Amino acid sequence: MHFFYSKTDPDASESEILKEFSVINDFGFEEYKDIRQKPLRLHYNEGIEFCYVTKGRYEWVVGDKNYLLFPGNGFVTCPWQQHGSPRDVVDLGEIYWIVIKPELFMEDGSFYLGDWSRFSSAENKLIGSTLSKNSKHIIQKAQALKILFEGLRHEIENEKFGYFQRVSNLVEEFLISTVRIIQSKENRIEENKNWFNKFDDLINANITKKWTLCDLSQMTDLGITTLTHLVKECSGYTPANYIIYLRLEKAKKQLINTSMSLTNIALDCGFYSSQHFSSTFSRWIGMTPSKYRRDRIN
Repeated sequence: MHFFYSKTDPDASESEILKEFSVINDFGFEEYKDIRQKPLRLHYNEGIEFCYVTKGRYEWVVGDKNYLLFPGNGFVTCPWQQHGSPRDVVDLGEIYWIVIKPELFMEDGSFYLGDWSRFSSAENKLIGSTLSKNSKHIIQKAQALKILFEGLRHEIENEKFGYFQRVSNLVEEFLISTVRIIQSKENRIEENKNWFNKFDDLINANITKKWTLCDLSQMTDLGITTLTHLVKECSGYTPANYIIYLRLEKAKKQLINTSMSLTNIALDCGFYSSQHFSSTFSRWIGMTPSKYRRDRIN
């Protein structure tokens, strides 16, 4: 399957099909079977571009940020954001895209979809603010976008009674669904951050405890898999390694700011012995505790 309708690209199959829809600049679906088939250099759009990957894996770049898109991922970029393939090609796979052009959209979040839209001024403001501040670009679990793409194509190509109104409704739905997904992601990130801060406090308050995954699971009321995922997502470490990291951070402060012996520091930070402390410290920090203390004090 392949289609590409555009008001701006001479390679489009039909330029007239979008003429009555002032808000849609480009709309298409492509199955890329040959990686040399079509170069896609970094570019800007006159509107907001929404993409949805149905098959394959796409390397994508926005400004100086690189991404990998997988099936089920959506992607959104604003008019002022340069984006495209970092290798000037489109990878093998299948992808939908649409470029929606509001009457107004600025980097400061000012947004107005158009006189035809039913969005209130408050809703326009929220859409503009959410999209302009969205720094991640990837929309995960975005299957709702695929349904919108399929519905939009059906309405545009069949032109049955009421199709203009339905297309208008679907354009609004693209914005509603995207804003809701972004808000949900932001809320989840904030919730995870709050949870991790409490986890961090728990470990620091019980730094000498010989924690096991079962202990952590019971104390946090989370399954081991979920616990491990959250700690890795927030810190980059497994739970066990994050506890070691916290112990070493406390030990480094004591090495610099106190005259405690290595044995007392080791026990106070949750290590089994001074030997266990020294070997772990050397492996993680790249020098012995004694050398670290001497170098920092000097």
